[in-house]
Amino acid sequence: MSSRTPQSPGRGRGKVRQACDYCRTQKIRCNGARPCANCTGAVLQCTYLAVHKKTGPKGPRRPPTAQRSSREPRSVTPGIRQNASPHLASPDNSPQSHITVEDSGFRPSTAVQTKFIISCLDAFFKHKYPITPVLDRQQTEAALPHLTSSPEMYGLLTACCAVIVLSPEILSASHHASASPFSPSSSPTSSDIGSETLDSVRAMPSAEFLVSETIRARGFCNFTDCPSLTSVQTSFFLFSAFFCLGNDNSAWFYLREAITLLQLLRLDEESTYSLSLADNVVLSVYSRRMFWVLFITERAYALQRHRALTLRKSIELPPLDSGPESHILPGFLDLISLFQHFDNDFFAIWNQSSMTYATSAEFLVRLQNVLAYSLPSTAGCTESQLADLLVSREWLKTMVWQLCVSRTLLSSSSNEESMSLRYPVKIARDVVLVSRLLPLKAFEANGVGILEKVFDIGCSLADVLCLEPSFTQPSALEVGPRDHLVELVRIVGTTLGGSYKHLQILASKAAECLQNSVDRPLFLLESNAVDNAQVYQV
Repeated sequence: MSSRTPQSPGRGRGKVRQACDYCRTQKIRCNGARPCANCTGAVLQCTYLAVHKKTGPKGPRRPPTAQRSSREPRSVTPGIRQNASPHLASPDNSPQSHITVEDSGFRPSTAVQTKFIISCLDAFFKHKYPITPVLDRQQTEAALPHLTSSPEMYGLLTACCAVIVLSPEILSASHHASASPFSPSSSPTSSDIGSETLDSVRAMPSAEFLVSETIRARGFCNFTDCPSLTSVQTSFFLFSAFFCLGNDNSAWFYLREAITLLQLLRLDEESTYSLSLADNVVLSVYSRRMFWVLFITERAYALQRHRALTLRKSIELPPLDSGPESHILPGFLDLISLFQHFDNDFFAIWNQSSMTYATSAEFLVRLQNVLAYSLPSTAGCTESQLADLLVSREWLKTMVWQLCVSRTLLSSSSNEESMSLRYPVKIARDVVLVSRLLPLKAFEANGVGILEKVFDIGCSLADVLCLEPSFTQPSALEVGPRDHLVELVRIVGTTLGGSYKHLQILASKAAECLQNSVDRPLFLLESNAVDNAQVYQV
């Protein structure tokens, strides 16, 4: 025979190991274990189903012109696999799928140290996990030694760290990473953090740098053709980071990207959980939770930014169980129940600036009543969940009330309190009560999201007090609307990292309607201010 076969010395054959399907498609190094380290860290089922083609030239050699044309990039859209599942990647038969991470050039940044990642993970699981229970701690920590060979997990962790860096109040002073050449340009500081903590915060990588690391790492992953739950989680944390940074367009882009990847994996279909994920309990649990977190987040952001909805109630709720996380599930389910009443019919009205859609007062009254009688019991909720639940409920009431205002449905003769001009006074009073019953940490754990809700409630109250100055008349017997407004300014100024933009707007509106001055909290300007020592003059 004249054909020549590639030489395969016996000494080199021992070093060649078949990569699993996931590592093969992601073009990353696989240790050949069953399951391998990468699949374990990404909470994926490790499979070896790909049929490897024979190496070497295939068929007769082509002329040079044909070779050149075959190497030219083709302007085609990558195909989407119809049978995609979150645990089984479609095998790629290209010989290039054997490229290792070292060959592709990926290296984690030396500025993102393992100690720093661990401190951020500790803060996430302690403060934010009850609100967004989307990461498995055991699997996440198991992936830490393998970040060099897993750019996908590295991208997920840096995105999560970016969110935590933007909430420095929840980081413990004793668990900060060592110095880094990157200082935070957008991470705010708070007066309730000691000087040691502030120095550590300044030494951390900035949120912008961590986001850029996430995007760089994703360049080594084919997450559009071969998405995984890790891809969805990473996009969600990128949304959260850009939302905290105030980059609305980028935030909306990555929220939609997370939803799109989730839909590519068919995690919005109940059949996926009963069939494809039936044998992987952990992946099934966190995939279902991810769906419902995106369900809530999309509705909240669509209300704030007047966007359209994508997700609908298409899968079952997370089941209550008696496991170690049973204490966080009731609050999570309560939050879902608050937002599930806001469907496409409501948003069709909400997003219309004109009167194209006829709005029924009875429909909005019914929605207000549903919100008023929701959350019959919150005994099993954590403090951070309570802050999120109670403030979100009052904020949703405010959003429905604002829709009534825009549709001129309010009436002084209505028997429904929710249809009266004075309703924001009651809402503000309830929010102030919540802020006094719960510790500051419960608000800080919710980040900028809860700040914007308190801000919206405060703006609605300020607008009402400007229209009806009689509401501001002081009373010797009780705290009045005037005091509620000042307290809302204080809440916006003393929690959640301190957004000066929101504080400045709300304080200016308060000063205008009260015809007096409302001092800005000094801690936003001076890092050595002490706890809640700010003074508000009205």
